[in-house]
Amino acid sequence: MAPYNGLLLIDKPSGVTSHDVVGEVRRILGQKSVGHAGTLDPLATGLMVILLGHATKLSDFVLSQNKRYRVEIQLGVVTDMGDRTGTVISQSDVVVPTEEILSQLEKMVGELVLPVPIYSATKVAGKRLYEYARKDQLIEAPQKSMTFYNLEVVEIQAPKVVCEVSCSKGSYIRSWVEEFGRRLGVGGTVAELRRLESHPYNVHEAVSLPYLKEFRGMGKTLEDLGPGFVPMAETLPGWPQCSVKGREEQLLKNGQISHDLVSRLVVAQKQAHERQGPVGIKVLGSDGDLLGLIEALPLQGLKIRRIFAG
Repeated sequence: MAPYNGLLLIDKPSGVTSHDVVGEVRRILGQKSVGHAGTLDPLATGLMVILLGHATKLSDFVLSQNKRYRVEIQLGVVTDMGDRTGTVISQSDVVVPTEEILSQLEKMVGELVLPVPIYSATKVAGKRLYEYARKDQLIEAPQKSMTFYNLEVVEIQAPKVVCEVSCSKGSYIRSWVEEFGRRLGVGGTVAELRRLESHPYNVHEAVSLPYLKEFRGMGKTLEDLGPGFVPMAETLPGWPQCSVKGREEQLLKNGQISHDLVSRLVVAQKQAHERQGPVGIKVLGSDGDLLGLIEALPLQGLKIRRIFAG
């Protein structure tokens, strides 16, 4: 069977790593070319966007999307890992009025400059931060700008606080929770975490690993999964798209953009100039599948970003 190309939406269970999930998908599907568009901590559950075949080349574009989480915060506890699986560093009684909790939560939106968790894959001096942490080597965690928005308070039963919050690419919920606890003066750590969205995909569309294994065992293909599988042509739904055939298609496969295609994409080029930023365009081949990605650049015309032929 030919390898699959597209996105597979998996509902990750708690207690396993993202690497474990990728490995299990490889085994179930029997194909080597499998990646992901963003890790989840072992504690966390929820949406993982798995990249299959040619879709592994879409990693940069899918990773750039914003995320949404449901997080349960344990106030009065600080751990070295920022969640309940870590070693407790400090504990304190939580005698904080609900009004103060709500007031501080309202201030936890917008752009915040927060330290990157020491147990993370961010690199400093050529090594990942968790490598320093595991060897008890002191290293100053870098500060990073993170944006949080659309905060919804689900429950406050101190010391437990449950929220849903959206965030920009590369934001760390653990850092956000620790800062919230610090501002309240009692500390805080992540008790439970679930990724609800990786825009534009939702965890409600995802399937579990046991279901995927059972599904494949019945001889069904991923195309039968419904929204749980996104074919290449349907990825990056927010991008404008065009189709090519004949000479235009052959030239693009050879890494060239025809004059006719340049003329057809003049609107995208104007948009890039107005935005002063790139505009991505999906190009479908004569078979209706995703053939490539083109980028319109301000004052620089068109540039081929990816070709998926073959």
